Formats: sequence, C-alpha cells, structure tokens
Amino acid sequence: MRVLSDQTSVGRHADRQGRSAPQRAGSWPWSGWLEGLAVLVSPAVVALVLRLRLMAPIDVPDPAMHTTYIVDPRDVFVRYAVAYANSARLREGARVGFLVPARLAYLLFGAVPGFIVMRYVLALIAIVPVYLLLRRLYGRPAGVAGVLIVLSSPVFVTAWGTDYPDSAVISYAACGLACLAMPCSPRWRRAWLAAGGAALTTAVWSHGVAVLLVGATIAAYLAVRLLRQRASLIGDIALLAGVAVAVTGILVVASAAVLGHADYLKLTWQSYTFLSGSGQTAQWHSANWHWVTYIAYLLVPPAVLAAFAVTFWRRWRTMPTPVLVVGVAAAAQLLAYTYFQFFGTIESLEEHYFSSTLWAGVCLTLAVTVAELARPLSERPVLRWLPPALLLVVPLAYEADPHVPAFGLAGVGLVVGLILTGGAAVGRLAARLGPTAAVTGIALGITVLVGGVLVLTVAPIPAHAPLRNTAAKDDPAPAYATALGGSSAEYVANYRIATELPSFVGPATYNREEVLIWWPRTNGGFPNREYAGMYHGDFNSLPSSPPTLTTADQLMLQRRRPAEILLYSNSAASFPAALRSLANFQPTLVRSATLRSQPLVLHAWLVRLGLYYHHPGRLPRAERPHHQS
Repeated sequence: MRVLSDQTSVGRHADRQGRSAPQRAGSWPWSGWLEGLAVLVSPAVVALVLRLRLMAPIDVPDPAMHTTYIVDPRDVFVRYAVAYANSARLREGARVGFLVPARLAYLLFGAVPGFIVMRYVLALIAIVPVYLLLRRLYGRPAGVAGVLIVLSSPVFVTAWGTDYPDSAVISYAACGLACLAMPCSPRWRRAWLAAGGAALTTAVWSHGVAVLLVGATIAAYLAVRLLRQRASLIGDIALLAGVAVAVTGILVVASAAVLGHADYLKLTWQSYTFLSGSGQTAQWHSANWHWVTYIAYLLVPPAVLAAFAVTFWRRWRTMPTPVLVVGVAAAAQLLAYTYFQFFGTIESLEEHYFSSTLWAGVCLTLAVTVAELARPLSERPVLRWLPPALLLVVPLAYEADPHVPAFGLAGVGLVVGLILTGGAAVGRLAARLGPTAAVTGIALGITVLVGGVLVLTVAPIPAHAPLRNTAAKDDPAPAYATALGGSSAEYVANYRIATELPSFVGPATYNREEVLIWWPRTNGGFPNREYAGMYHGDFNSLPSSPPTLTTADQLMLQRRRPAEILLYSNSAASFPAALRSLANFQPTLVRSATLRSQPLVLHAWLVRLGLYYHHPGRLPRAERPHHQS
C-alpha cells in the first residue's frame, strides 16, 4: 500500500538523514533524546535570541472578553446570562478549545505565569509536528528551519500575545496540517491522522473562523488522497469523523468541569444565527473592498504560494505527497478566505484576528519551499545548516534597524512580492551552477525570499483618507512591526492589573447581580480598552465619562438596574464627585483600591446602588446563583 511517505528522492534523502532508518553502529544512543529536548526548549531559546515580544497590545476589547472567562467564568454566567441572551454576547464563553486549557493554566500558575505557560504549550503544539514533518522529508536542518520560521513569524508572535482565540487556532491549524501530511509507515498512518483530526476539531471549537480554515484543509487533503492514494479513504474519513465527535464530547465535559457551562454547542449556534443577520453583517463586513490596497501583509500568502509554485515548477508528478498536501491546503485556505471576504459576508481578511490564522499554512508552505531550495546542500555537513542560519540572520538584521517604511498592497507591495518570488527562482536556478556559485545563489535566494516575507509582514499601513462603506475603520493596525525586538513590559503590567479586577469586584452573590463600568471614555485606547473588555466593553459601560452623570447614563441605569458600578481611572480625583452624582440611586462605596504594576497605576472604586441591589438573604430561591464550578 502506498502511504504519504512516497519513496521519492526526498523521502530517500530523509531516510539517509535518520528519519526512520536503523540506528547506525556506534552512534550515540542519547542523540534522539537530546534532539527531542532541543525541540522542547527551542521556544525559550528563540524568544531570548530574537527578543520576541511576549505580549501584544490589544486593538479591541475582544481579547479581554476572553480573559474574563479565563479568570472567573462562573461570574460572567451568573451576572450577565440574561442581559446577553438576545445578542449572543456569551459567544466568547463557547470558545472552549482555547478557554479550557487557558483556564487550567491560570488555575495552576496564576495570571501572567499562566499566560506564558499557555503560550509555550501552544508553541510546542505548532512546532513539534512541523519539525517532525520537515525532518522526515528533508532532514534535521530543514526541521530546525521550520521551527525558526514559525517562532520568528510576527503574525504567530502577535497572535500568541493576547487572549483572543486566534492564538490557539493558528497553533492547532499548524499541528493539524502537519499531522495530516506526516510521512510515516502504514502502522502509524491512522495515529497521525487521528492527531490531525483532533487538532483541527479543537481549532473549530476555539473560534468560528476556523471552520473556513479546517474545511479548506480537509477538502485539500481529500483531494490529494483521491489523486494519489484512494485506498482506505472511506475508513480514514470515518476515523476523522469519529475523532471530531469524540473531541467535541470531551470538550463538553471539560467545559462543564473547568468553565462551569457545558452547553457550548448551543451558545455557538446562537452566535452563528445572531451574527448571520443582515444588521450584524453590515456592521462588521465592509461593502467597499478598497481597504485591501493598503494592507501589505495580505500579500504574504499569495506570494509564498507563488514561491512554492516556482520552486516545484515541472516537478508536480514527482513531488512527495506530504509536500503536495501542504501546498494544496495552503492554497485552498487562501481561496476560502478570499471567497468569503469578497463574495460572502465574513470579514475573513479585513479583520487581522481572522486573517492571522492563515499563517499556519503559510509558514508551513514557506518552510517546505526553503527546504526544497536548500536540498542541493543536504550532502554537505556544514553548508546544509546554512538555511537555519539565514533564518536567524534575517530577523536579527531587522531588529538592528526596524524601520520598514509604510506601504500598501498595491505598488511597492506588489514589487516586494515579485522580488521574493524571484528569490525562489534564483535559488532553484542556482542548483544548476558550479559548487561555489550554487551555494551563493541558494543563500541569496533564501535570504531574498524570507526577507521579503518579513518586510511585507511588518510594513506599516500607509495613512489614507477614510473609506466609505468599511467596517471597524477605527481599529488600529496589528502590531506586527514590534513582534521581533519589541518590549512587552507595559503589556504584561496591563494584563496583570486587568486580571485583578474580577477579584477586586468580588463574586456575584445572586443571579443578575450586574456590574456596569464607568471610566474615562475619552481615553479609550491602551490600556483602558483592556480594562473595559474585562466587562464586555461598551455593552456594560455607561455612555459618558465620570464624574458627570448624563441623561443617557441615567436611562441606562434605569434599564439595566445594575447592583454595582465599577469606577476606574488612572486618577481617583473625579471619583468623589461621581459618587455624589449617583445620589438618586442610593450609592454606597463598598471598597476602593489602587492596583499597581509598574509602570501602570489604576484606581478603582466599587459602588453599590442600593436602589437595585438585593441582599442575598432576602432573595427568592429562583434568583440565587447557581454554583456551577
């Protein structure tokens, strides 16, 4: 039976590099353990060498809305389940593929340490299968190159830097694709298939955008199987379906145990039906497509695919099946995102939290391309390590002078895309030259390829006039430019304070004990946006800034009837006046605190509104909180 490890020249080379060949006489028995250890510590090593930014600034309150479920999920359901019911605002609590492991990391290690541990686990989920795939196809240097491409990607680093679930989707998707493509013996084929199915299913239950990603990946895999290996296909499809059902069931139990809410399937369906409405589509999906001409990083996926095509030009019939799976899957993912952005109603490309998930396939395709270009160096013990060295030199050179000028997709962006594709062509043609010229040409081609990808990724969006019929036009651009060599100290301090707010407010004592927040709306950017996100941003915020209580504020208080008001600001000077302005609602200052984490300081007051607060001892049984966790 032919399996995904077709014995092409690449496969035979991988065996020579020790993929599955018997241990040579006299070889060191500990080498395999040391290799595994090196892979496991590689995220820490790369983070230190490249000075990766461990946290990222948040662009919208959405990441902190997920942080709330990590810190105290029970409180969200007790306080806001009724208020959120008509707008599917509990959908963040349904993203259990991300929330369950993140909540466990928080419980075991605390807020900031748990955040770092979770990201380390996500990094391993991504790089271990990628390393094994590249190592088995091309040898150890290619495996190291794959690890470096993933860990040095500004998109991966930025996705991992917040509590938005794209941080999990991008890792699960890389793992799933690598497992589906994994070269292996028939004995282990279905084990890898099951692992890939489990990773992709978990991605789906991490965020809805993963449905596009996973659907395209599975379709591409099945297409390649129909083309190359039809035997046992029906059984493998049944296996993938069984794994999807099993993982979904396990997550139901895990969600109930860890988050206190089991029925995330119902929440997901409510979210889908609500967001599919015409009003929501008009709010979040741009009717005008001209925004795309200003975003250079969206050129990276098609440019990498073009470089992949150039590298394997006229080699399609001899291309190893695993390589074909990777390339076809990455192309299918891009086509799916493009279709639903420009011909559908999903903001799959204009929202960088969504488009970032494409980089799982992009980075794997780039790694395969680099490995294929470097294949002429594989028999030279020292030079075969040149590609990994270049993959360190390029980001280090950028960090030395991180000043890429602003440009968009059109014009300069297209030129850079053509140049990096030309780098792949130079690397391929160089293999036909003499030894010295071949090494020089391959090194130049790989440098231009990966350097062009980096430049397109970090290029700032140029200033332009406001565009009509575009959604979310006030959202800042993703912080890709500072992912390498950037500082995360202020973001860590901000996260530490944000995660202390639920404990400062305290647990709910009865159902619908709502807390609304009152904060300086005129300073709505960093760091206030994350603090507001801990209480669902604008939905639970009074319309004005303290201390003056406007008519709109009073109407909101009368409609929502909150038990408490959380006042916060970097100064408490306005709080006494704000307390007085609430006089008609019978306010009482419950507690105050100054939350510090250098260089940030946050003053917080919790005010109880006696007009609406109910003492738990006088509540009917139906209004008492359900202790679900």
